[in-house]
Amino acid sequence: MFKRTLLDRLRKQNLFLDELPSLIHVDGTEVALEEATLDQVAFAILEMEEGLRPISRRMHALRELVEQARKRRGLGAQRIDEIFSDEEARS
Repeated sequence: MFKRTLLDRLRKQNLFLDELPSLIHVDGTEVALEEATLDQVAFAILEMEEGLRPISRRMHALRELVEQARKRRGLGAQRIDEIFSDEEARS
């Protein structure tokens, strides 16, 4: 008979836990989630957030570019250099 692991039970119990990883990365090492301490899980979250920050900043910068282009009445098929071409002349 198949015995479900703690992670299997947690994943099934709560929709928000469906994506729980089996392993977490803490201080450059892999730790099985079931054997990790709460502090190790918290530190793994911090490490993941550090990796997301640069991506998040680039994503927000790209969104701002799209918003500025739309304000200039830029169209989807237009190139960015066409939309902002008169910007250089004003600077």
